[in-house]
Amino acid sequence: MTDPTNRMMTLARRGIRRALAAACLGLAALATGPLASTVAVADDATVRVMTRNLYQGTQFDAVVNATTPLEFVLGVTQIYQNILASKPAERAAAVAREIVRERPDLVGLQEATILRDGGDLAHGVIATNVVSDLTQLLLDELADRGRPYEVVAVMPGIDAQAPTVLGFDVRHTYRTVLIARRGRGADLSLSNMQVQHFLANHVFNTAVGVPFINTRGWASVDVTIRGRSFRFVTTHLEAEPPFTTQLAQAAELLATAANTSMPVIMAADFNTDANNSADPTFPTYALLTGAGFKDAWKEKYPSLLGLTCCQDADLRNPTSRLTERVDLILYRGDVSVRDIKVVGNMPSDHTASGLWPSDHAGVVAGLRLSGGH
Repeated sequence: MTDPTNRMMTLARRGIRRALAAACLGLAALATGPLASTVAVADDATVRVMTRNLYQGTQFDAVVNATTPLEFVLGVTQIYQNILASKPAERAAAVAREIVRERPDLVGLQEATILRDGGDLAHGVIATNVVSDLTQLLLDELADRGRPYEVVAVMPGIDAQAPTVLGFDVRHTYRTVLIARRGRGADLSLSNMQVQHFLANHVFNTAVGVPFINTRGWASVDVTIRGRSFRFVTTHLEAEPPFTTQLAQAAELLATAANTSMPVIMAADFNTDANNSADPTFPTYALLTGAGFKDAWKEKYPSLLGLTCCQDADLRNPTSRLTERVDLILYRGDVSVRDIKVVGNMPSDHTASGLWPSDHAGVVAGLRLSGGH
């Protein structure tokens, strides 16, 4: 007859063996089943980036095409009035709504201009009265909405002052700006901020005998998120012909900002029509993609147009006139596209005055960085 105590111990040992076997089978299922991919993805890091041309509020044809000093002064006056009519504060609020909704970690801003008036350059007096500062207007709106951002880098462009028929001078300061979400925590750290002008820049001759050099360049910052590092770059390439200047700027971009072994993400207004190989700007796009950069929009939506440019100069066209895709998110390295979308291109995005937020639409993407820590 079997001892009751020994029998209970035998049953207990069998129970333990069965439990261990079940546990092993469960681990095997985890390694090959649906949860296995979840575990692998969780080891990746995702960053949200955005490019947004804020639009300075006017075109400069009236100044560039002036043939007499009087036409030049009248053109400066028209530019000043056009910027005021574009309602910079109202448009900044509309862009802030986009950013709050999409929650990008990093944003590249183009045409983040400052308009000042007053002064008298003829007597050496610089205009200092700020009429509008698109970057500051945007930051204030974001802070008011509980989503504060901070300036990481500023690439200063042309800073020109000229007289008007209104009895004061107007000063226009062009900037390309990189901003980042404040309060991002230890999971997203920034370092090695860089700003550099291009050597190749377009020169505009004027009727007053003073040429304007349209100085452009790039801004970048190195980013570490969950142990993955990459470089984030924004720029605004030349839009005027001859497009050899734009192409030379793109080559400089590759030789400088993109000259790193870490992954690179560029979110910018490249002014190259990525959808049209017959366009005279397309060689710029071909140069960038030929250097190993992938187009995030094409990777996700190869058959969709994703148009971003351009609305009417006064922003009052009721239906969208976007016909080109020049605002791009390009990447190189161990990166993949999780999601991407165009923003600011729908009638519902109009401001209270019925204006488009910008003559461009913006692009925002969630990008996944893979690889080891």
